[in-house]
Amino acid sequence: MEGPANMHQPQRQSPKAVFLILLKYGRIIISTIWPILLVVLINPASHKGIIITIIVFGVAFLSLVYSILSYLKFYFFIQDDELCVRSGVIRKKILNVPFDRIQSIDFRQNLIHQFLNVVSVRVDTAGSKGIELELDAVDRHRAEELREIVLAYKRTKSNSTNVNSELLSDTSDESLAPELILTLSPKDLIKIGMSENHLRTAGIVFAFFLSIADDINQVLGWDVYGKLEDTTSSISLLGIFATIIAIPLFIGISFLITLVRTVLRYYGLKFWRVGQNFKVVSGLIIRNEKTIQKSKIQLIRWMTSPLKQIFGIYQLNIYQATNMEHQKDKSLVIPGCYQQQVDGTLDMTVPDFRKAVFSTHKMDISIVIRMVFLFGFIPALVFGIMAWRNEGFMQWFLTLIFPIAIIMGYAYQKKRRLKIHPDYILSEAGIFGRSYKLVEIHKIQTVQIHSSPVQRMRGLSSLHIFTAGGDISFPYLKDEIARQARNYIMYRVERDKASWM
Repeated sequence: MEGPANMHQPQRQSPKAVFLILLKYGRIIISTIWPILLVVLINPASHKGIIITIIVFGVAFLSLVYSILSYLKFYFFIQDDELCVRSGVIRKKILNVPFDRIQSIDFRQNLIHQFLNVVSVRVDTAGSKGIELELDAVDRHRAEELREIVLAYKRTKSNSTNVNSELLSDTSDESLAPELILTLSPKDLIKIGMSENHLRTAGIVFAFFLSIADDINQVLGWDVYGKLEDTTSSISLLGIFATIIAIPLFIGISFLITLVRTVLRYYGLKFWRVGQNFKVVSGLIIRNEKTIQKSKIQLIRWMTSPLKQIFGIYQLNIYQATNMEHQKDKSLVIPGCYQQQVDGTLDMTVPDFRKAVFSTHKMDISIVIRMVFLFGFIPALVFGIMAWRNEGFMQWFLTLIFPIAIIMGYAYQKKRRLKIHPDYILSEAGIFGRSYKLVEIHKIQTVQIHSSPVQRMRGLSSLHIFTAGGDISFPYLKDEIARQARNYIMYRVERDKASWM
């Protein structure tokens, strides 16, 4: 292994990067011209098919040449506490990323990365709309070395600006023994997959089918929609049988896809604490390694659904300071953990939280009236009019949404709570499940109060609390309570000298 000093000399990525760069450009090309390739496969002997084949091979050769040149022209190094990159084949690119702006350095490995024993390094910075910089293929020891140099710089700076900082130790995080917080077994993954949102997967599958049907119709002239409509609308036994079979088959496919996706995404998940960092490693085909510094944690959320409650598991999300558009990608996600593991994580990140005594505020009962009117009365009225005009039993059956909306409205109002402590804000919500959002008060950026004309008539307001990693919204508070809460929170923020980062 080469020493850290070599990082200050311009160096290329691993030679294996050529193959990965070629694959990246190849995927882009194939995703663009796949309908044309489909024509060639169906009728390869045609005149157009031969021309298209020649063009495809020509593009593939140019992609190979460009990949090699991209590798040869790409250099990275460290200079003056900045990560510097020089790249570009036709147009030269110069990128300098100061260590101060770097939020996280994450690793990613697909199957090819794992086979070649290299990692893709992704550097995220404050204020960037996406990944600031990506190294396609770097040897793992070199990637670890790069990340440790950046973390060591941040520890040194923290020590120089805050004598009482929790990062005072001169021992590097990489040299500390990692502490395994939890790991997901195959049994856990099956539980998680079974308790995921299968309706969302069903929607994705349906949308994918529609897009494929459009492409097939344009390329091959097959009217998929017409054939499907003729089959399902037919009064014949075949049409009825096809409809009866299609519904459970569609549900079964959605369930299977959700289960497989969960296993592939979270296979072998391990959640570690390494010094003052938290790290999650997971994935089978694509292996992701994400790290968050404890000081950058802005908001913690844990939630459970009726299906998750059957297995006694929660989903845990840890959000760091990042651009809101990429908040989900930059958070640590533990899709399934038990109550004691949630408690253990909270003890590590916010040690005194579980001992804290909160003042509790609830939503006004007006929220129930609003929910019942919007999601119960109006839909039931529409379905009732349709049933009266069409004399349809199904429309009358759908009017049951009105009593269901009443039950859901009361359940939501009962579980919705805003809890305030001198050091913490906790939001509780849920209808059939439960959801919790926790933020330390000194992490709060701003607090806003909004009220609609209807709310003002009832003396109500909505409280919005913003951090660099997410927000907490609490509607339908008494106006006096909302203003008192805002003033108290901002007073605590100004008084607390702890850094939000």
